Amino acid sequence: MIDHIRFETEVTAAAWDDDAGRWRVAIRDAAGATATLDATAVISAVGQLNRPKLPDIEGRDRFEGEWMHSAQWHDGVDLTGKRVAVIGTGASAFQIVPTIAPDVAHLDVYQRSAPWMFPNPNYHEQVGPGVAWAMRHLPFYGRWFRFLIFWPACDGGLPAMRIDPDFAFPDRAVNDLNDAARDFFTQWMLDQVADRPDLADKVVPDYVCLGKRTLQDNGSWLGALVQPHVDLVTEPIERIEPGGIVVDGVLRPADVIVFATGFWANRYLWPMDIRGRDGVSLAEQWGDEPTALYGITVPGFPNFFCLYGPGTNLAHGGSLIFHSECQIRYVMGCLTSVLAGGHRSIEVRADAHDAYNEALQAELDTMIWGHPTIRHSWYRNDAGKIFILSPWRLVDYWSWTRRPDPSHYDLR
Repeated sequence: MIDHIRFETEVTAAAWDDDAGRWRVAIRDAAGATATLDATAVISAVGQLNRPKLPDIEGRDRFEGEWMHSAQWHDGVDLTGKRVAVIGTGASAFQIVPTIAPDVAHLDVYQRSAPWMFPNPNYHEQVGPGVAWAMRHLPFYGRWFRFLIFWPACDGGLPAMRIDPDFAFPDRAVNDLNDAARDFFTQWMLDQVADRPDLADKVVPDYVCLGKRTLQDNGSWLGALVQPHVDLVTEPIERIEPGGIVVDGVLRPADVIVFATGFWANRYLWPMDIRGRDGVSLAEQWGDEPTALYGITVPGFPNFFCLYGPGTNLAHGGSLIFHSECQIRYVMGCLTSVLAGGHRSIEVRADAHDAYNEALQAELDTMIWGHPTIRHSWYRNDAGKIFILSPWRLVDYWSWTRRPDPSHYDLR
C-alpha cells in the first residue's frame, strides 16, 4: 500500500473534465516538481483544522527571538531558562502550557477569552491492561466500552446545549441542564485557584457554558497558571516589539513566542483550486458559507467527496474518527453505485443538498453555539454565522450515512 502514497506532496488544483468523466489533479512535491494525475474520483480528507492561522498583530515580523505556530513546532527547540510567551488559551495551549511551564524561566499566557473546562482526572492516563484484556477476550466488550465513551458525553450531553426559549436567565445559560453544568464547572475551576484570588475572575469565562470548545482538565492547566513564574495576561496585546510583547504600554520581554491561535477553520480545501462542472470554482460557490449533503457531496462536483467537510465538526463531544467512518462508508456506497450500474459519474441533486442544509441551519439556530454572549469563536464565519458544526446526534448521522439514498443523486 505504501507504494500508492506520495509523501511530501500537495494537491494544488483539481478540475473535472466532463467530456472524459475524469478529474485532472495537479500536484507539487517538496522539490517544486509538478505533475497531473488522472482520477475517476477525488476524496478530500484534508479536514478543517489544517492551515495554521496567525493573528494580525502589529510588529509580528519584527520579533527578534524565535517564534512558531503550535502546529508548526520547531523540532529541537530548547525552552529551558527562556522567557516564553504563549498567545492563546484554547486546546493547543492546554497541551503546551503545562508541558513547558516546568522548564521555562518565565511564562506569559495571553488570553482573549477564558475556556470552559470539565474535570477528567484520567485524561492523560494509559488504558489499563484489564481493559485491553477484556477487549480482546470478552465478546462485545469493545462495543460496550465505545458506547460508554460516546453516549454520556455526546448524544447524552446534547440536550444541555439546546436553547430553551422560556429559560429565565438567558444571559447566563440556555436551559436548566446547562446552568447546572455552569455551576459545576465554575466550582471546579475556583477550587483550583483558591489560593490565587487574583486569578478567579480571569479563569471563569464570561459566556455561556458549552458555547465554545469545552476542554478536558485533570488539574494540569490551572496547576500551571498558579505557578509563581507564570502570568495570565488578559489585557489586549498592543503590538509585538523586537524584544517582546507590549501590553498597556509596557513591554513584556520574551525570548520565544508560541502562537496557539488555531486554524482557518472556515476555509475548506483552501488554498487548493477545485473546479467542477463547467469550470465552476468550489471556493467561489461556497464563499464564506460552505455546504454539502451530510458534509460529503456538493452539487456541480461529480465524483467529488469530502471527509470532515462542512457541517461535520463535533462541538458536543463525539469522535471525528467515528464521523470519518460514517463518511467513508457513505462515499464507498456512492462509488459502488457508479461502478455497479456501469455509470461514469455520480452527483448530488441540488434539491437534496438544499433541503438538508436548510434543516441543518434550522437546527443550528436552536443550539448554544450562536449565543450572543460569545464574542469570539472559530465556529463562526466573518458574518457570525455557523457552517462548520454538526448539531446532530451521532446515532442519527450514523443512520443517515449508512448508505446513499438513490433519490439524492444523478447517475450518468
